[in-house]
Amino acid sequence: MMRLLGVLPVALLVCSCSRPQTSAARNLPVFDTQVRNAINMGDGDLEVQALRKRLLENPRDITVRRRLAAKFESAGYPDLALDHLRMAAELAPADLPLHLDLANALQSQGLSHQAGQVLATALNQATPTAAQWSRTAILTDTLTSPAEGEALHRKALSIEPANHDFSSNLAYNLMLQKRAVEAEQLLRQLLRAKPTHELARNNLATLYATQLNQPDEALLHWKAISGPAAAHNNLAVVYIESGKWVEARQELEKALTLRFQFPEALQNLQLVAARTGGTVVLNLERDKKPSSLSKLARVFRKALISEEPETEKSKSRRRRS
Repeated sequence: MMRLLGVLPVALLVCSCSRPQTSAARNLPVFDTQVRNAINMGDGDLEVQALRKRLLENPRDITVRRRLAAKFESAGYPDLALDHLRMAAELAPADLPLHLDLANALQSQGLSHQAGQVLATALNQATPTAAQWSRTAILTDTLTSPAEGEALHRKALSIEPANHDFSSNLAYNLMLQKRAVEAEQLLRQLLRAKPTHELARNNLATLYATQLNQPDEALLHWKAISGPAAAHNNLAVVYIESGKWVEARQELEKALTLRFQFPEALQNLQLVAARTGGTVVLNLERDKKPSSLSKLARVFRKALISEEPETEKSKSRRRRS
């Protein structure tokens, strides 16, 4: 699903010139580091060098600033990217797509309050298109609340009622609000109109697996997207996230029986093993062939090497297919 960005009052982005000298001195090492990072990032990058030259010739060139922001972001310098987006936004207060990009960057840096202010200010200065309403709605879902975002999702749909992506976004918003029955109706209606909409089908499967407690229905939809092994792995992820270790193990057993070499399922099995004392008892009876049992046993041994407790980092390794 498309997730959005935010927008902030440009006035809050302007740094004060009356900062005490002692504060500037304290921040000097950080500033020096940023400058060095910016210089090093440009070394050897002919495109960055060319963009910098164009910016020196015309500091008000918004297109150049946006391209530099994209380069810095992709190179792992989000602070430098944010600086260029801020300066570009000051130069173009009515450019809603630019402010959405800025709000997204602010949110990514943990500056959600500023992102919300940018978003509110930009909406007062522009007339959004349906796509821009949708982007704003998605950002609002996380910046404020899904309840506020719902109205914006519906605005996007009122402009383009046949847009399946907008319908899927609204359904996801309803899922966030735990309005499962409404979300199910909307997703089933969408899939009747466009059966190949994979995102909507995945959302419906997730809804069945979580809020509606219908795992068999969830498996049917996940199988339609990526096959039975991936479907069982996805259901295992849902069980892992809710602490249902026995059910998760059973689904991973099915996934690995169907597909021996399945990295995502193997990683998920490691998590289950770590949270159940480093031991997972698996039923191998479903496949009687000695060769298949031997392959499957090797897979399980490989999966159970790691027995360390699950950490926040390891939680992020839960993989869906």
